[in-house]
Order: sequence, then C-alpha cells, then structure tokens
Amino acid sequence: MSTRAISEEGAKRDSTWATRLVDRYSPLVLILVALFALVFIYGMVTAPNFLTIFNIKTIIRDAALVGIMAVGLTFVTLSGNFFLLSMKETAALCIIAFAMAMSGGYGFELAFLFTMAIAIAAGTLQGVLIGLGGNPIVVTLGAAGLFYGIASWWSDNLVVSFRRPHGAEWLGTGSFLGLPNITIAFILIAITAEIVLRYTSFGRQVYLVGANRAAGKATGHENFSMAIKTCIIASACSAFVAIAFSAQVSSAQANYFSSEFGSSGDMTILVIATVMVGGNSIMGGYGSTLRSSLGAIFISTVDNMMVLHGFNSGPRVLAVGLMIVFSIIVFALVRRGSRAQE
Repeated sequence: MSTRAISEEGAKRDSTWATRLVDRYSPLVLILVALFALVFIYGMVTAPNFLTIFNIKTIIRDAALVGIMAVGLTFVTLSGNFFLLSMKETAALCIIAFAMAMSGGYGFELAFLFTMAIAIAAGTLQGVLIGLGGNPIVVTLGAAGLFYGIASWWSDNLVVSFRRPHGAEWLGTGSFLGLPNITIAFILIAITAEIVLRYTSFGRQVYLVGANRAAGKATGHENFSMAIKTCIIASACSAFVAIAFSAQVSSAQANYFSSEFGSSGDMTILVIATVMVGGNSIMGGYGSTLRSSLGAIFISTVDNMMVLHGFNSGPRVLAVGLMIVFSIIVFALVRRGSRAQE
C-alpha cells in the first residue's frame, strides 16, 4: 500500500471517529467539556510544582478516603437507590466505636470487627427501610440524625483518644514501597469492587435492578435484598474510612467528618460529588466503581491545583458545587441526545 493510500485510510478513520463523536454527543456537550478541559489544563500548567511525583502521590493519597466511600456509595447508586445522605454520620458513629474500643485496650483486630459489626447493622437498618419502599433520601436523612445523635451521646461530644504506639498505626500512617498504606487500600478496594461489578452474578444483578426494576423482579431479583446488600457495602466502606482516619490521628470525635472535612467541604457532599463527577447515572444501571475512583482523583486534583494557586476553602467548596452542577447538565444533555436518536 502506498504512502498516499495509508494517509487517506488514516484520514478516513479519523473522520469516522470524529463523525461518531459528533453524532453521539450534541455540540453543546462537546463545547462544555472542551471549555472545562481547557480551564483544567491551564490550571495544571500554571500551578507551581503541580507536575511532580511528590504532588501526584499527594493527590492520590488525598483522594483515598473520599474515594473509598464513593466506591461503596456507587453500589447504592447503580442499584437505582440514589444516594445515602448518611455517609458522614455512619463514619462518625464508626469512628467513635473504633476509638472507644481502642482506648479500652481491646486491640486493633477486635476494634476493627466491632466497628464493622456496627456498620453492618447501620447498613441493614437503612437497606430494610429502603427495600420496604421508603424514599432513600428521607430514610437516610433520618438515619443520619440517628447515627450522629448516638455518636455524640456515646462520646459526650468529646474527643476520644488512644495512646501511641498502637496496632492501627500501620493503616493510618504506614507506607509500603513509598506509597501510604491508605493509598494502597484505596487502589485494592477500587479494583476489587470493579471486578465484583463486572465479573460476578451479584454485580450483574446490581446493574439489572438499577436499570429495570420490573425486569429484576421478574427474574427473581427483588430490590429489597439488593437495597440491604448495597447499603451494607456503603456502610462498610464508611467504617473502613473511619478506622483509617482514626488510626491516623489516634483519636475520634463525632464531627470529624462534618463541614470542611479535609479541604473542600462536607464529607457526604464530597462523596456524592465524586460519584456524579465520575459519570454514574443517578437513576441507576449505568456507571462503575472505576468511574467513581477516577472522579475522586479528579476532584482531589482540582482541589490540589487550587491550593497551589492560593485559594482558600470558600472557592474550593464552590468548585465542588460547580462540578456537581456541571456533571448534572452534561449527563442530562447526553441522555436527551440518546433519547432523540432512539
């Protein structure tokens, strides 16, 4: 084949790819994404010390806690049960439980199991109520008040501390091959969750129930059991984050995950933003935990970039809100375009 023929074939393929892109997405979607990408790239290039190995490791480490909780919440969203608005309150209850057990001298293993048992109970309670037909938003708002109230009462709204050294330090402050253990845990949890969704019968059931509740019921997959299972997964991820954070600071308080958590606002809002920015359908049936994991890294990247540019917490919280709105607009336009083609 001549050089000219090869060039023509390549141009044809490029043209076909571009045509498919334009046909699939409306010009407005492409313009919005392009503008956002330009702003993002400009911010990265102009931020001092952004493109360094140390800073990249920092971004992934900062994304780990929110990312782990987002992985758990993704199961709930994909199953068609929207969001759990009790993520931070579940974490608050679990961090108090873990710190109480550690300060009581029960050791990491028993404290871990005790905390996970509480998380499973919290997830089961919410899953049962949602599975029985309760609105996920109303149910989890009520659960949020219940869990936070228990955590505040249990700790008398004080800081619960435990002495170093302790058996949980390896998770909170340890590292392996230059990576923090919490970062490694985030990567392993994200990979495991993606494998479960893609290659197990449970994962296929999550997509089926989320995409078509009637079809799921017809094939014997009721939302009742699915709501319980997915809520337990989300609660367990919240508990793991609570344990890791408590292990890092060797203490706990009921409001550790409220307002200004980390840098850019309320923990629940950050987790929901991560799931949505990852491109998961709020109606269920479409998305993945990999998308949520990348969403966590993306939000952490934007926040890191704004820190390097000298922005305080206000604009950074605003940026998270704008990303949520942006993802809703883009997803709505894409869905409208898909319906028009059908």
